[in-house]
Amino acid sequence: MSEISSLQQAREAAGLTVEQISALTNIPSAVIKGLENNSVEICGGIAYARGHIRSIAKAINTKSGKSSKIDADLLVAEMAAIQNSDDRPIIDRLAENNVADKQKEKKKMKFGTLASISAAVLSIGFVAQIAVNNVSAVSDGINNVSVKSPSTQKSTSTISVPAGVNLVLTGVNGRSWVGLTNADGASVFNGQISAGQVVTFNDPKMIKAVIGNAGAIKVNVNGSDLGVVGAEGQVVRLDFDPNGQL
Repeated sequence: MSEISSLQQAREAAGLTVEQISALTNIPSAVIKGLENNSVEICGGIAYARGHIRSIAKAINTKSGKSSKIDADLLVAEMAAIQNSDDRPIIDRLAENNVADKQKEKKKMKFGTLASISAAVLSIGFVAQIAVNNVSAVSDGINNVSVKSPSTQKSTSTISVPAGVNLVLTGVNGRSWVGLTNADGASVFNGQISAGQVVTFNDPKMIKAVIGNAGAIKVNVNGSDLGVVGAEGQVVRLDFDPNGQL
């Protein structure tokens, strides 16, 4: 059994048939069915598919409740990704359609800078070794002094929990793609999460999440169970800080 596309999921979630969408958009039913099968051949290519998908999304949103609106940009980006062999992370492809912040490029450190740092570290290590040797020499000339330790010493044990944002995503139905970035816009995760899969993420400041199929993902943040955060086929964006959901 082939996987149902996001476009078909969105239409069915709104309770609309292909024929009803065709009547609302004047797009032939055959073209709509082709797009729902992730094919752009009938409509004439990806350039025409973008316009058709936006019209279909607009029609679906007019018949849907406010809480189940779909994102046309996301559907366009997914279709474009399927039609080519672009192997960039999903978050980069979505940035081209203003769906997510573009991942910031990491700055490369010059060789001269690395050499300077290495020399400084070696110098510090050399000075530290001399200081240790001097302390040892002084200690050899001092008489041993007995120090009584307390007869009882209380022992404590604590459970270490990472500080910041602790996010756990659990696949509960089908699969969904997920894009996560931190407060600086750097990518934390880009990929799919399937039913039964559990993944954990941590960041000291913030995690921004874009979930492509909200009905397929269960969310837990800082030990608080939020359950599924949307309907099947719905795209949601959530921001989390150390205090929970923003």
